[in-house]
Amino acid sequence: MTGGYDEMSERSYPFYPGGTSIERWHRNLLRKAMEREGFAVYGFEWWHFDYYDYPHYRIGNATFEDLDRATEQK
Repeated sequence: MTGGYDEMSERSYPFYPGGTSIERWHRNLLRKAMEREGFAVYGFEWWHFDYYDYPHYRIGNATFEDLDRATEQK
């Protein structure tokens, strides 16, 4: 990708014009796939996406172990 994960520079912007053509291609491929499923990219981080209706979901703090137990109980 054009910038590293959690890199706080212009290289992290979703429309940053630099980098190699293959880096921009991968970044755009990810974005198109995510947008097709209802996610929107955050304007300052190419890796940060929000689901279109995320405000309708409560914030959870369950551990993976808790989620695994809940799945086993079904």
